[in-house]
Parts: sequence; structure tokens; C-alpha cells
Amino acid sequence: MADIRNFLIARHLRADASMHVLHYRGARLVRQGRGLAFWFLPMSASIAEVPVDDRELSILFHARSSDFQDVTAQGIVTYRIVEPATLADRIDFTIDLASGAYLKQPLDRIGLHVTELARQHAAGWIGATPIRSVLTEGPALIREKVEHGLAEDAGLGAMGLAIASVRISSVKPTPDVDKA
Repeated sequence: MADIRNFLIARHLRADASMHVLHYRGARLVRQGRGLAFWFLPMSASIAEVPVDDRELSILFHARSSDFQDVTAQGIVTYRIVEPATLADRIDFTIDLASGAYLKQPLDRIGLHVTELARQHAAGWIGATPIRSVLTEGPALIREKVEHGLAEDAGLGAMGLAIASVRISSVKPTPDVDKA
């Protein structure tokens, strides 16, 4: 979150080194970069702050195997924003010019998008595989399918996102199947 100080009619913004700041005056991009510090007039400025450090996203999803048994998989997807200006054009990262907080929840939107893509790739493999294979080979193959699917997704690249890693920590059946 940017540190914004108020001095009479002008304000001063100081951003962390892990934040890419885009400063607009009107519809024109005035400056952009990581870890910027600058003065601005709040009446004519619009500022977006995009995090460029690695972000971890917990995923938990349910799927049904080819023999109609429910399975729950849990893991973590690590992503990073590689093209902050491109992503800021697609998702609103505008900050409040008084507090430095986001006006909307852009990281939640990214998280939802990545989670649903991961769920789609994992559920596709689980749905075509019997429960026995899902439970014995599950974590490694689900990780491989999700990682491969996310890496080749053209939408993520067009948004300016890159997947750093995928980890699947557990694959569990329903309690009834687990007892059997």
C-alpha cells in the first residue's frame, strides 16, 4: 500500500519497491515504475498501484472421478505480474488518493480467475480418471496438469500474469470412501 502524505494542496506518494505505480494526469500516463516517490495534485491525478512480487493463492476444490466418487484437492498456486501496465488496463488497480488503499479488490479478481482456471484443469483430469488412480497418483499428476494448463493459457499471458509454481498438498476422498 502506498504511503500518501497531505501537504496543503499537494500530496506526496511513496511506494514500496515491490509495487509498480502508474500516475495518470487526465488520460495521459505521466510516469510509471517500481518504488516511485513523487508529488501530485489530487484533483488532476489518478494513480494505480500494481504489486509485482510473487503472490500465493490457496486453492481448494471438489471434483468427481470417472467412477462418480467425490474428491477434494488442496494446493497453492504462486503467480506474479510480469506486465503491470497491461494488467492495469484490464483490471482496476486505482488507489484512493487520501489513504493509498485500493478502491476495488483487484487482487481478489485475479485470485478468482487463477483459481477457476486451476479448478478447470484439475477437474478435467480427475473426471477422466478412476478414484484409485486419483488417490495413488493424484498430487503429482494434478500438479502437472494444472501447471501445464496454466502455463499454456493464452488469457493469463495476455493479462500480463505468469505462473511461478503450483503445489498440490493433498488429494482426499469423501470420508465414506476413505473408510472403505
